[in-house]
Amino acid sequence: MSKQSFSKFIRPEVPTSGPITDRDLDILDAVLRYRFTSAAQLVRLVGGNEDVTHRRLRRLWERGLINRWAFPGIRTHSEFYYYLDSREPLSLLVELRGWELDDQMLDEIKSNREKDYAEAALRGQHMQLGFLQHSLVISRMHFMIEMACRKSAGKVTLETWAQGGQLAGRKAEVPRVRSDRQGGNTFWRETNETERLPVEPDALFTLRFPNRPQEQQLAHFFYEADRGTMNSTDMMKKLRAYYHFIKKQQAHRQSFGIHPIRAVLTETTNEARGKTLMALVNHPLVCGPDKRVGLFWFTISTLFTGDHEHNERPQPQLPLPKISPYLSRPETILEPIWALPDCTRHALSDMENSSAPPVRR
Repeated sequence: MSKQSFSKFIRPEVPTSGPITDRDLDILDAVLRYRFTSAAQLVRLVGGNEDVTHRRLRRLWERGLINRWAFPGIRTHSEFYYYLDSREPLSLLVELRGWELDDQMLDEIKSNREKDYAEAALRGQHMQLGFLQHSLVISRMHFMIEMACRKSAGKVTLETWAQGGQLAGRKAEVPRVRSDRQGGNTFWRETNETERLPVEPDALFTLRFPNRPQEQQLAHFFYEADRGTMNSTDMMKKLRAYYHFIKKQQAHRQSFGIHPIRAVLTETTNEARGKTLMALVNHPLVCGPDKRVGLFWFTISTLFTGDHEHNERPQPQLPLPKISPYLSRPETILEPIWALPDCTRHALSDMENSSAPPVRR
């Protein structure tokens, strides 16, 4: 890495001076809402002249109001990703935009400062990089939903988005599973004992469809960002927890104050992984093969990134030769790209599960 490129990671001793502008506040607002977000996303979220936004990002970073990192590469690094790790930008948003601080914001700022993601990325610390890559998948979904709603001409709006600590701490009580070996085979069965499994989605969001009757306007979704690193046993536990929590216990009513849950959306790495997860839904310990369950919907990240399907392992996000589909056509997220275990496809706006065409396999 050249001295010139390395200098991009070191703040100048004397930052560029100047007033805080409305665009600066728009940037800080977006970074706070998204937790971790790319320069490409910020340019589109903030709007206006792209070069001006990049200059303001640089100045905010020089002043320590935002921090940033890039994934290391062999010849170059990825684009920059931004986050907050000090209270000063929060104070500006409170004073100039009327934001109200909550404990979760302060806890996240403190955690970001302690984890020092910028330094972790520079040093290639794999545990931290894995967390950041997972967080960016969530950020990408948030971005696509928000931008697709903006482009819908009022047909759909993003009512709420929640993630992180807001969704932590819920559990579902499910029958404990026991394995028995007979010959060379292993059989799993539920026992009379129970165990508590976590139900902590990566995000929870609500869409509003204003053109529908009042009582049918809201659609609530849980979202899971699966990077293919969790084994089948742990994924089965996650699916069982969701199924019992939502379908059998309807605990989402009290825990999250919403009903009904339209779907648990899972974005996974590729089609092979998606088929594996869809098969798990039909496992006797989850929903069972004889039940037509419309709770779990699946899609693949390659639809959004434009990467080739043969990329089985998660890769660091490096510059692409063309604009990724999620940036050029975020409205794709509202199209029938979500597959159910019975191989029907659906859109987030679908009100019923019975009319969608089958997925070609």
